[in-house]
Amino acid sequence: MAAKLEDGNVRAAIRLLMSDDTPAAPLVESLNKLRQKHPQASVRAAELPRPLLSQCLSVDESEVRRAVLSFPAGSAGGPDGLHPQHIRDMLLCRESGAGFLTGHGSDSVREHDPLRSVSLACFFGGRLLALNKISGGIHSVAIGFTLRHLTSKCANAYGVNHLRSFFQPRQLGVGTPGGCEAAIHSARRYLEALPADHMMVKLDFTNPFNSLHRHDMLYTFCYSAYSHPSTLFYGSYIISSEEGPQQGNPLSPLLFSNTIQPLLSSLSSELNLGYLDDVTLAGPADTVASDVADIVDAGVGPQYSQV
Repeated sequence: MAAKLEDGNVRAAIRLLMSDDTPAAPLVESLNKLRQKHPQASVRAAELPRPLLSQCLSVDESEVRRAVLSFPAGSAGGPDGLHPQHIRDMLLCRESGAGFLTGHGSDSVREHDPLRSVSLACFFGGRLLALNKISGGIHSVAIGFTLRHLTSKCANAYGVNHLRSFFQPRQLGVGTPGGCEAAIHSARRYLEALPADHMMVKLDFTNPFNSLHRHDMLYTFCYSAYSHPSTLFYGSYIISSEEGPQQGNPLSPLLFSNTIQPLLSSLSSELNLGYLDDVTLAGPADTVASDVADIVDAGVGPQYSQV
């Protein structure tokens, strides 16, 4: 917490102060828990849909600059030691800043060269941090390479701009400023006038990001990042990331929300609110029960409780 305050990141310091989670030492017990949260790929890489070359992500220098400046103070760097602050300093340098943001990239960065595949598995991986939950479980966060993180920020901004209207009004966790407050007030107002034969349930997906099948979520830039397994370093151990987006990647909330949006849109409850993996349903008891059954049948396996 002191380090975050020294960096000027008051929000992160407060989050650490209020959290009950504690760092998990890289021991075999923690390693086994993390491996359980990172299942093997359900589909081989060769079977994944490949995007067209014409669908490559393209952003201009102003968007990259905006993404660089959006990193919170003191943001951690990936395994290569390059921190977002290093890029920010070079960007704002009077001597080199004007010509710093140049170059272009392609979505088809993965080739059939085995050595290239190994290096990209590392580039699209990262350092894995583990936190012990007060409930006894474990929470993992992947800290990827800063350049990959920067590209994900640009791709996320592009995706949010195009999908904002698609998500609203059911999914409020992506693209809706103040979405959490809107969900809380809507649920509270509905609950205050809840008829006798109605009910409200709160659903929380278990291991949401790592549970997504990648063949359901891949598009353009994401194909490069997630079409093949990537390497996560946890102390001296290595964990293979093969399913879903990585927790901590800027694109993960967008990819998760986009994947479950058709499911949310198909539900019939009068109140249907999603804030990322937290879903609140309310309405006639039989309708809500039917919606919960549909979610379970879809294979996402939430844990839910009646309010």
